[in-house]
Amino acid sequence: MKVGTLRGLLPGQWRLGVRLGERTSMVFLALAVGVLAALGNGAFREFMAFYHHLFFVRFGGWLGIPLGGWHRAFYLLLPVAGALVVGLFVWRFPESIKGYGMPRLLLSVARRGGYIKARVVPLNITISTLVIGSGGSAGREGPIAALGGALGSIVGQVVQMPPQRMRVLAASGAGAAIAAAFDAPIAGMMFALEIVLLGDFDVEYFPPVVISAGTATVLTEALYGSHVTFPLPPFHIKNLWVEMPFYVILGLVVAFLGILFIRLFHAVNERFDQARMHLYLKILTGAFLVGFMGIFLPQVMGNGYPIIEEALQGRLTWGLITVLIFAKMLATSLTVGSGSPGGLFAPALYIGCMVGASFGGILHTLFPSVAGPPGAYASVGMGAFLAAACHAPLTGIFLLFEMTKNYQIMLPAIFSAMVGAEVAERLLPFSIDTYGLARRGLVLPHGREGDILETLKVRDAVNKEFDAIWEGTSVKGLRVYFGRFSRHTDLFVVDEEGKLVGVIPFSILKEALFMDELQEIVVARDLAVTEVEPLELEDSLMEAMGRFGRGGVDHLPVVRSKGDRRLLGMVTRRGVIEVYNREQAKRAAAAQEE
Repeated sequence: MKVGTLRGLLPGQWRLGVRLGERTSMVFLALAVGVLAALGNGAFREFMAFYHHLFFVRFGGWLGIPLGGWHRAFYLLLPVAGALVVGLFVWRFPESIKGYGMPRLLLSVARRGGYIKARVVPLNITISTLVIGSGGSAGREGPIAALGGALGSIVGQVVQMPPQRMRVLAASGAGAAIAAAFDAPIAGMMFALEIVLLGDFDVEYFPPVVISAGTATVLTEALYGSHVTFPLPPFHIKNLWVEMPFYVILGLVVAFLGILFIRLFHAVNERFDQARMHLYLKILTGAFLVGFMGIFLPQVMGNGYPIIEEALQGRLTWGLITVLIFAKMLATSLTVGSGSPGGLFAPALYIGCMVGASFGGILHTLFPSVAGPPGAYASVGMGAFLAAACHAPLTGIFLLFEMTKNYQIMLPAIFSAMVGAEVAERLLPFSIDTYGLARRGLVLPHGREGDILETLKVRDAVNKEFDAIWEGTSVKGLRVYFGRFSRHTDLFVVDEEGKLVGVIPFSILKEALFMDELQEIVVARDLAVTEVEPLELEDSLMEAMGRFGRGGVDHLPVVRSKGDRRLLGMVTRRGVIEVYNREQAKRAAAAQEE
């Protein structure tokens, strides 16, 4: 499509007949998305402040919680009271607001052309804020990102943008919402590209993403003023050569703890999913357990921003900080894992802050003359832990810089975040956003290469010249067939009806060919690997590439359907690469014509 249009932007006789270039249209739409994201963020903030005042000031004051002592037991009631209402809405609209919303956003952008239902907007503004305001251990950023993504999708739907453009608008909306939430336009832009678009840094995506994030930030500053999210103590490095290794070690620490958080969160989530309880009761159970934890550790309730500030200013003891690392992991897993809507962005910053403060406290005790104050390591720990948990080092680095407005923090942040993200990704390929999807068999494409492979289908690369042999063929017959007729290294084994039984990989075949003493006894069925999952014509080539790694074969069978395993052809790695190269060249030529 060479020419975009704004027709249909307004109804009836007020329609605009102005025809603009597609890129110019995207600029105007990005401006609109940025404005809507900033207004959505403002509404989110107001609702969250209202609920916090209602529960902790009005209701909590009436219960006498500020008096302390035995009154602290009433902390139990706050998240439960909120869950009584939250549970009703989650039970009614589970596909829109249940649990952690980022995987739904990523799935919508990667596989549904950026289509998101409009009801996500009011539900996130009213219900997600109720969870946090009533003391649930969750963050606002996940729901805000989902809110911004929905607003971008709605804009795309109104002007009838094609799926490829609409997914960019949805990502731009999510990034703009994060930019508005943190007063951090660069971090919002990186969030959209690195997390929502799964690392696809195509230059074509930059204008709408940058414009929407910048617009949202400008409007938010106009409404609320420019502010620093977390006021930090003066940050400086005593000795660059001595302290940099400390920050590298901090990166290693947050990598391992980031993996622990990912596994714990999804383990709790799966336990709740498998529990034979009504969804409403699951949410109440999670809220009850978090409220019980709040009796002893009220610091784990809510999004935790005030506690982060106390840790940065050095007003928490080392023992409490260390306990809060694991307590916040558990509390967040119980809140969001039980089904209450909420984000993991703020908990990741909270945990990273505590990890850094604890690590800095140890260093300051052991090396007081060379190590910086614990608050410095707490600051870097926030960005590094976020980078490790989300596999998004650039987002963690720029978010930390823009939150602190301190340039000196950049170098240690780069070392810690890069090390943390790289080690975490090597040890666990999936981030906290994609781990749950991967457990369900939904491996999302990564970067531009993955985007192309996700678009292409098996039918585009199927090869109908394959080697198939009857399951009752003996080793002697295999030897004859392989020597005279075989064109490929893997043999497909079929029954009398031509239905797939399994695959004999070359690694097994070459050993079988020398079974002289068993050549009349062993048959093809005995050698076949039956665990290889066949492909269907409508499967994506991204799915095919994933199965190559899991199946241990170089040729994947293609069948009609799961119910009809008649063999139609095969797909090879080389064939996938050739189709990918043709499509990439085709897209490059189309871009030049525009």
